[in-house]
Amino acid sequence: LGFYQPKDVVWGCRLVPAQQPESQHQKQTDSPVNQKSQSVNRMAQLSAGLARWQIRHRIPLLCLFLVITLLLGYHASFLRMSPGFDKSIPAHHDYVQVYDQYGPVFGGANTIIVALIQKTGDIFNIDFFNRLDNATQDLLLTTGVDRSSTMSLFTPQVNFVAVNEEGFIGYRIVKPEFTATMENIREVERNLVQSSYVGRLVTPDFSGALVRAELVEWNPITGERLDYSEVANKLDQMRERYQSDNIDVHIIGFAKLIDNIIDAALGVVQFFLLALVITALLLYFYSGSLQITLLVLLVSFTAVIWQLGLVQLLGYGIDPMSILVVFLILSIGISHAVQMTNAWKLEMVAGAGNQQAAREAFTKLFIPGATALLTLAVGFGVIMLVDIPILFELGITASIGATVMLITNKFMLPGLLSWATMPETTLIKIRQQAQQRERPLFRFLASFADRRRGSAVLLVALLLLIAGGWKGAELTIGDNQAGAPEFWPDARYNQDIQAIVSNFFFGLDELTVVATMNADGCVDRDTMDRVDEFVWRMGNVPGVQVVRSLTTVMKQRTVGNSEGHPKFYSLPRYATGLASSLRGLELNTKLFNDHCDAIPVRILLADHRADTLVRATDAVKAYEAEFGRDGLHFELASGPAGVMAAVNESVRAAQWPMKAALFPAVALLTYFTFMSLPGTLCVLIPLALVSYLADSVMVMMGIGLKVSTLPVVALGVGVGVDYGIYLFARTQAFLRQGEPLKLAYYHALESSGTAVIFTATTLTIGVATWAFSALKFQADMGLLLAYMFFVNMIAALLVLPALAAWLVPPENN
Repeated sequence: LGFYQPKDVVWGCRLVPAQQPESQHQKQTDSPVNQKSQSVNRMAQLSAGLARWQIRHRIPLLCLFLVITLLLGYHASFLRMSPGFDKSIPAHHDYVQVYDQYGPVFGGANTIIVALIQKTGDIFNIDFFNRLDNATQDLLLTTGVDRSSTMSLFTPQVNFVAVNEEGFIGYRIVKPEFTATMENIREVERNLVQSSYVGRLVTPDFSGALVRAELVEWNPITGERLDYSEVANKLDQMRERYQSDNIDVHIIGFAKLIDNIIDAALGVVQFFLLALVITALLLYFYSGSLQITLLVLLVSFTAVIWQLGLVQLLGYGIDPMSILVVFLILSIGISHAVQMTNAWKLEMVAGAGNQQAAREAFTKLFIPGATALLTLAVGFGVIMLVDIPILFELGITASIGATVMLITNKFMLPGLLSWATMPETTLIKIRQQAQQRERPLFRFLASFADRRRGSAVLLVALLLLIAGGWKGAELTIGDNQAGAPEFWPDARYNQDIQAIVSNFFFGLDELTVVATMNADGCVDRDTMDRVDEFVWRMGNVPGVQVVRSLTTVMKQRTVGNSEGHPKFYSLPRYATGLASSLRGLELNTKLFNDHCDAIPVRILLADHRADTLVRATDAVKAYEAEFGRDGLHFELASGPAGVMAAVNESVRAAQWPMKAALFPAVALLTYFTFMSLPGTLCVLIPLALVSYLADSVMVMMGIGLKVSTLPVVALGVGVGVDYGIYLFARTQAFLRQGEPLKLAYYHALESSGTAVIFTATTLTIGVATWAFSALKFQADMGLLLAYMFFVNMIAALLVLPALAAWLVPPENN
């Protein structure tokens, strides 16, 4: 366990003698190498000074930390889940601007669908109509529901229009005075088959019907955000009330989705507790001390308490999609605490007292540890570059966690360790084992700090880079599966989606394109011809099931005006005919706005897979580029699928800028840590290699790049940089003592390698257990993080020394 560093060596350099001749000092100052050395010395002296100060004042500091923990713990107790539909969409995206402008007029994307489907028989029976009527009334009275948007057979805007020898006839499909008798139900059946709602509100085989409504995110009177848990509880009550032996109830929508995620969070917590137990057991096995194990867990939990308390004080909440970050911070805190306790243990083995060991451990690890944590904060911070509020909050939450870890791990833990003890018998046993035991693994790893063997490693890395670029080009931006990607295909929510999509020409995958035109454009033949051609063009795009617009209704009415003859299924040639086909249409049909200068074209997609959305949006853009002109434009996009397309495009746009901001920031911090360009490259290149290969790993695992997986790259870089920083910091320290590179790296592995391997393995095992979660997005994140944690360790252990063999000055080889 140990190569003990002499006491005059402080974090990678020997202390400069106190007295120097002035001329010699001037001569050294003129040299760039000596200037760097002096900068390192100053940082080392700063670390030593801070170490003495914090150990001297450890009692008041720990009392202060206790008070802070109690205060922030009190505030953390008020933290609540704060989901929101508007938090999951890019507020400044062009599509969302269209959505915000026209959503209140033509309908938004935050919808609820409740479908009642008969297991046997059809819907034309008294029991079904009573249940559908009551379900409609319940949904109308649900908090947050926009009543004007509610649609079912029992709502007033659902009408039928027919033509007989006297002209047009029509009324509500279900009359206001309706009572559930078989005679009235048969009348509804006759009205229904003459309407356009078969397939939309009623299944084509008449085995089921649905109720649809939109939710309002903010209460216009109180200004409070909608409580999605309250909405979901009401929906669950409706399911229990209206489900029977012969009727299944299926419910989909954002409110139900987010509620299911919150419910599954209990399982998430169970997996985290399992990971924590595994970590604690491995930590005890590694340290051999219950005292050290408890101190590490205490400090790590303290960082989480501070994080949650500060998040609440800043006015943020925890979104269900970002709850994983809280537990990730706990794991990272344990990782850094292990490095500190390992350094303290080595000092104790070397003969130092507990206070001196704590001071030396702080001195050696403060600069590299602080750099690693600041880099982690930067990694989390770049997530906020993505124009999606949920990711901004995730970045805030994670950056706070990384920042408070700098305090708890570097100032709280050494103070606690200054009172910790190790039995003398244990110290003697460790010393004897260290003298008698050779470390073949470390000798093997150190052998790659050689240009001949290191070149083989670099060649393999280059081949992996080429293969990763070829495979990573297939990465999908968005979802790779139908249904809700947050859940597994057999989850109840996805089964509800499948039941509704397979039985209705209706669902959550609706893309709404807004055709904007001059005022009264609805009665301009050329304009309406272009819109109608657009409807036809989109109907022939692969993945599009149904396209509806005002032109469809106008052509149907033209047939009605022409005695029902199908040869007249076309748009009238003149403005008077177009106006005639609009007669009687009300604004609540949401087919046009009040000035008739905007018409929604509703495109029902087969699913919301990334390639389906891209085909549809590309077709819209191509038509707009060809036929868009002054007075007529086809603007993307509203509807649920439009919001999904906006999210996908925002993720695609943020992918490379995020990396472009992340790696230069990491490089800058690493350079100021080592004051060495070779050291910076040795840490950064393995990190960039693993990050670049992550795209190909996602392709092989069938995972798309989306809101839940985009942060993984930043998180992986922020955590993976720790390994390289700790290893190169110790290597640099031994190099400055005059050791050759191989021996320096071997000794670095002895002092920090064990902790690096332990923490990487522990983190990997912990997040790998997420693969068994009921939440698919958690499973995806767990597998990706396991890859990032473990492969970053492998790259740091192998690629770092291979690079050092070529980049470190030859005199150290």
